[in-house]
Amino acid sequence: MLMKTKVTAFYKFVRIPHKKIPIIESELSISAGSLHIRGLIILAPEGANGTVAGNPEDLEEFKAFLTKSLGAESINFKDSWASKNPFRRFKLKLRNEIVTLGKPEIFPESAKNNHLSPREWHQVLETEDVVLLDTRNSYETALGTFQNAVDPDIKTFNQFPEYLERTQIPKDKKVLMYCTGGIRCEKAMVEMQQRGYQNVFQLEGGILKYLEEFPDGKFKGECFVFDHRVAVDQNLHSSKKYHLCVHCGDPGEIKLPCLNCGEEAKICQNCAQVESQKTCSKNCAYHLEGKKEGYPR
Repeated sequence: MLMKTKVTAFYKFVRIPHKKIPIIESELSISAGSLHIRGLIILAPEGANGTVAGNPEDLEEFKAFLTKSLGAESINFKDSWASKNPFRRFKLKLRNEIVTLGKPEIFPESAKNNHLSPREWHQVLETEDVVLLDTRNSYETALGTFQNAVDPDIKTFNQFPEYLERTQIPKDKKVLMYCTGGIRCEKAMVEMQQRGYQNVFQLEGGILKYLEEFPDGKFKGECFVFDHRVAVDQNLHSSKKYHLCVHCGDPGEIKLPCLNCGEEAKICQNCAQVESQKTCSKNCAYHLEGKKEGYPR
């Protein structure tokens, strides 16, 4: 399949004065429009985070403009490819945090806070006894993870501090933590260091950067991404296995005939346990419930 669209994920922690945020918002929106860039960027006083896609040449131009607009020296972009643009439009959202830990006061002062390159990370996993910690949400870890990683079983990232309250990981143990692109680990690192964990390291660039260098390496399964590709495989290609559940929006791989209209339904494991959600849409689920109650809708 010919990959025509380039997709890039990025984040940058950089302090932005409140009065400058509307200016950057306008600049990026105009640039994205002129270059036909689609995707989502979150902008906050602590920096920017996003995934955008477009024609390869136009996307490279937008990257350069984004870096300059944020006043950053450089940004670590994680690139992949898709057969078509996985976004319908360009959106820019203003938030208090670019990744929601619920603690906007936490700011990674260093751009290299115990980072391990993908090669260094791979080497440590080959040679040392460490605790591997996945900082992603449970619906993400269900699709793929590093071998022998600890899954905190959290539904949202702001539950990570609660997980640290109850974890039994020794504070002197060497911990390697990771996420999709690296941003959650930046704040999780500071949170752990403030709690007394000093031997903690993070995967620079996250799973996406690791798969660039080590496809079919220590990461097994697919990596969830926050766009209509749902996930990417070991070669960073759009998933052929997973789709977004029509009922809850979580990734799923179950296909079955809709109990209402007969069309193919694409749903997740949890929704497949509910009879009315063995349907191809919320509308069909509504009508199926009506039939069961004796009131056709």
